[in-house]
Amino acid sequence: MRLLLFILISIILSPILIIGLIVYTYRLRRFSIPQKISGTANEPHGARVLMHVAGTRKDSVAYALCGHLPVYSLAVRYCMIEVFHLACLLSGYKGSFFSYPGPRPSTLMTFISHRTSFFDDAINDALTRADNPARQFVVLGAGFDTRCYDLPTGADVKCFEVDMAPTLNAKIAGLRSAGIPHDHVTFVETDFNQQIWFDALLEAGFDTSLTTFILWEGVTMYLNEDAVLDTFRLAVGLPAGSEISFDYFSGELINLEPPYEKIGARMMKQVVKYYEEELLYGISTRKPAREKLEKIVNECGLQLCTLEHTQTEEPPMIPMSCFAVARTD
Repeated sequence: MRLLLFILISIILSPILIIGLIVYTYRLRRFSIPQKISGTANEPHGARVLMHVAGTRKDSVAYALCGHLPVYSLAVRYCMIEVFHLACLLSGYKGSFFSYPGPRPSTLMTFISHRTSFFDDAINDALTRADNPARQFVVLGAGFDTRCYDLPTGADVKCFEVDMAPTLNAKIAGLRSAGIPHDHVTFVETDFNQQIWFDALLEAGFDTSLTTFILWEGVTMYLNEDAVLDTFRLAVGLPAGSEISFDYFSGELINLEPPYEKIGARMMKQVVKYYEEELLYGISTRKPAREKLEKIVNECGLQLCTLEHTQTEEPPMIPMSCFAVARTD
């Protein structure tokens, strides 16, 4: 009943939603992409704002930032986010992409909520555990992530956000415009496919003697294999107990192999056409997926701690994506 009411309200308000979508697409194509600001960074940001307005996952900073970004302008916020907010309030609907932590296994509609929940838990554990908690928090490919601005209670960490200059500059401008304090965050410019991000991090004041938690969310699939493996190897030099958390797409999806030939081709086309970005890297998720990932991280000098799938491993299905945490000895 709640879903039907939500759909009905959304249909009634669809002219406003369409205007919002047109403005979103225009700003993406006219401002974001020409300035080389990450287009794909908008998807998790928008998803988390929707979870916030639905009341399933509080993220007041993401909500405040929405309306002050190149794509998520005030017009987009009021024509899309606030319309969905109203539909959720009136219907009480909190399912699908509004859900948090979302169902297990997850679907294309609940993928981001599943991923968000996995990394939220990993961050909370690393920053608040009694034994050897992380004292530095590094967000690689930070995009418009807001976790550095809403740290777990009791966390005592130095925060770094690493990304390409255009995306970082857009985010900083948005934070300032929204009045969000950010002096505690060190912003580090780099290009993962062309530069050693670790060198830039060191120059920014990163301390290699402190236990560190690295969040690397929604990035590996846009990098080449060498850049991914080099990042794993660089993390090995951190103190014992340091962790790197990351996600990856199925190698079968990237290589357009069964069972993802059709959906993989559609995703590749959409990402290139809509965002002018390219899906490059994946790891096979055919059973046993854990052993395959473990082999890669072990060869790089890390130990795999946790692995979670979006879908079942049982044939003929294989997970489309996986989330993981690896640790230094």
